[in-house]
Amino acid sequence: MNLRKFTFAILSVALISFSCKKDDDGVEPAPPRDKQEVYDEDILEIEEYLETHFYNYENFDANNPYSLANDEFELVFDTISEENGTEDKTPLMDMLGGALSIKTITDDGVDYKLYILTVREGLGDELHGLDKAVVTYEGTLSTGDAFDSAITPVSFNLTTVGSLGGVVDGFREGLTEFKTSTSFTDNADGTTVYHEHGIGAVFIPSGLGYFSTPVGSIPSYSPIFFKFGLINRNNTDYDIDGVPSHLEDLNADGSGMDDNSDGDSFVDFIDNDDDGDGILTRYEVEKKEYVEDDGNMAFTTKAAAQSYYDNNVATDEIFISIDRESDGTYTLHTLRAPNTNSSDSPDLPDYLDSTVANDIIN
Repeated sequence: MNLRKFTFAILSVALISFSCKKDDDGVEPAPPRDKQEVYDEDILEIEEYLETHFYNYENFDANNPYSLANDEFELVFDTISEENGTEDKTPLMDMLGGALSIKTITDDGVDYKLYILTVREGLGDELHGLDKAVVTYEGTLSTGDAFDSAITPVSFNLTTVGSLGGVVDGFREGLTEFKTSTSFTDNADGTTVYHEHGIGAVFIPSGLGYFSTPVGSIPSYSPIFFKFGLINRNNTDYDIDGVPSHLEDLNADGSGMDDNSDGDSFVDFIDNDDDGDGILTRYEVEKKEYVEDDGNMAFTTKAAAQSYYDNNVATDEIFISIDRESDGTYTLHTLRAPNTNSSDSPDLPDYLDSTVANDIIN
């Protein structure tokens, strides 16, 4: 898929950017242009698009955003013009402060404006930058030419780790402002309708996209736009240590790249011994799941599973997720993380506390 970020990486580095090889004839490729200069051009192109285009808001019931009809809404952009008979439509830019918002991303000394259109945020789970996302989407250039799409939901990592590809930074930063669906309905014709999921778009400067690297039909230094529906999220465990990667973002900044409990060469989400105590993290934690309450009643709603966690689960268990099963019931997933030395400061579970070498899995 073209939306994937084309990078090479090794585990000890976790994330590195794509670098072009020299041509076979020995001619040096042109060095990349200045990022600030390119961004100044990109943002003008993006804002001109937002001033001259609208979306099909009249087909969306804004008074009842989570209606069944809106679950099947398809976002469409078009040009405002007399020729199209659309001269009275509201341009996207006029929605700034409402459906249109700005998220500022600083990268390599450049403060990028990331314009995000929120048709509806979604009512399901929040998405983390270390998750795997399940989405429908269409990627286009500012000309409207599509370079990639998925009508049925596809799954991909949001972060590049080792040989596992991720997505461009701008797409990840846009998606994480939305929430997943709450449920789905399988139709008799074999199609599936997802309910109450996030619907929106993100307008990405090339510095948060592919920048100087041409990819498929995307030229160098091209802003790219994505329309999408966020359907679901899945946990990742990049270092196979038993702790979902999103829980290893200890400062909750959405990246995990500045969380390194033992100060070694590996940040926590690619470190299989987070506290450096000689016992692998996966032996200091235990995954658990609950499919029913203490009365042996299956969880028939997500709220029931959440209530059970809030009121009945031991305090040394960390919430992971609540997943809907094919039979319509829900399973609660937790992580048992003992805290033997509760008097330490800061108060840490054993798998993050190098003063406690506690092997709970025998």
